[in-house]
Parts: sequence; C-alpha cells; structure tokens
Amino acid sequence: MSHDEAPTALDLVPLLDHIATALASVRDEAALVTAMDDIIRRIVDVEYAAVFFLDRSTSRLRHVFARGFSEEERREAERTAMDRHIGDVFRSQTLFHAPEVLIASDPSAKLNPRRHTVRSRLTLPLVGRCQSVGAISLGSTRPHSFTQTQIRVLSSVASLAGVVYWNLEDLKALEAQLALTRAQQEELRTLSTPILEAAPGVLLLPLVGRIDATRADQIADRLLSAIVERSIRAALIDVTGVETMDATSVAALAAITRATRLMGVECMLSGISPASAIQMTELDVRLDGVSTFNSASAALLATMRRS
Repeated sequence: MSHDEAPTALDLVPLLDHIATALASVRDEAALVTAMDDIIRRIVDVEYAAVFFLDRSTSRLRHVFARGFSEEERREAERTAMDRHIGDVFRSQTLFHAPEVLIASDPSAKLNPRRHTVRSRLTLPLVGRCQSVGAISLGSTRPHSFTQTQIRVLSSVASLAGVVYWNLEDLKALEAQLALTRAQQEELRTLSTPILEAAPGVLLLPLVGRIDATRADQIADRLLSAIVERSIRAALIDVTGVETMDATSVAALAAITRATRLMGVECMLSGISPASAIQMTELDVRLDGVSTFNSASAALLATMRRS
C-alpha cells in the first residue's frame, strides 16, 4: 500500500479483520513470519522491511524476515541491530519514528549503509508478557512515508505478534513435554515387558501387572518383532506376575499365543494361577497347541530337553 493509499476509516475494518484471522491461524514461527510479511505489505509500501526475533542463546537480534536487502545488507543489518535504533527500540519497548531522516547525522546510515538512501524510518517493538521478543523495522526512500493511521495499525500488529510469539513458545514447550512423556512411557513399556533370550532360540517374556487391550497390542508387537529379528523356535510367556486375569486379559493372552504360533514358533505358558485357570475355563478360552507349565523354570527345562 502506497503512502497516498494509507488506510481510511472504512478500509480499517476489513484490514483489521484480515490481521486478526491471519495471526490467529499461526501455528509456528515460519507461519508467523509469513503472516507478518503479508500484513505489512497490506498496510504500507516500503523499500525495506525486516522482522527481528531475540536469539536467546546469544542475546542478539536475528533476522527472521528481510525484504529489499541484498545479502550483504541483511547480514550487516543483523550484526549491527543491537547497536542501532533497532536495539534501542527493543530495550526501551518504545517505537521509533523518524519521518525525515537527515543523512549526514543518521547513525544507522553509517553503521548499516544501503543501496537506496533511507529517508524515513519506523521501528516497533515486539512485546509479549511485558518482555521484548523482537522488533519490526521499516525503511522508505521517501520522507514522511508513515501516516499516523499506519503507525497505529502497525503498533497493534506488533502487539498481537508479541502475544502470538509467546503462544508459540508455550506450544513448543508443551510439545517438548509431550515428547518427553511419550519417551518415558515407551521406556516404561519396554521395562514392563522385557523380552529375554533365556536359551538359544528361546524367548522368555515375563509379564507383570495388568494386561489391558492397549498393553496386549504392545506386548504382541514387541514379541512378534523379536521373533522376526532373531532365529526363534520357542516363546515362553510367564504370567506369574499378572495381577488378575479378567476377560480382557484372557482374550489378549489367547490372541498373543495364536499370533506366536502363526509365526511358526512354539508357544508356552507358565505361572497360571488357580484363579486364572478357573477364569479361563469359565470363558471357554482354548489354547490349542500351547504347552502350559506351573513355572518358567519347568518350561525352560522342558524346552532344553527337546532341543
């Protein structure tokens, strides 16, 4: 939007509508930068536009978006950002507006010279939760390029962008926590379902705790994967440590034994308690082709004798 086409009161309603919708749909930093570029273009027409975010590892401002800059100009603008008016705006959380830049006395022109002479500047802080997180820096080759309406709208954009930035930080922290939780759950599942090679070609799977449908699927996946990865001729499932054998547990156990036998592997069960045996009988669960033993040691001894 050119200087002569600054938003009027009537233009502001659809423009603000677009700004709110664009920023509300942001889900990551790249999307935030893209949305800010689009919004800035709709508000003001300038030769130079840049968005900086704070790099927490270096406490410096990094370019996340730069329009109109050569690569050398962009690198230099990023390197000197904290030492120029951009750094002042970031630290003070106060916008900087130079409607008519005097070239001879412009420190930014000396620190960061451009191909096109900047005659007016506008830099706005990105602030969220009372903390500076970055800045928007705009430069025009025309003096008096920014109207009061444009400045007010851009200030609102900067404030909203600061809020969105922190929302994204919260989202990243939540995703990191979820990833950690999933990793811990996977580790617990692995620890709760150890698969040991008790003898050459013989797997021992000691089960502890309760077996629900979800855990049964995990047990089956781990057992069948181990059978495929190793040269296995027999699998011993020991249920001595299983708390109770309800209908779900019994059905899951039967499914695991069937799947094991379909893989061409002998399947054995040990440690079935009297209560579990009664439950399995009442549910009419058939374990055809599955050898049962009162203990894991008895099952292993029988397997070794057969080999």
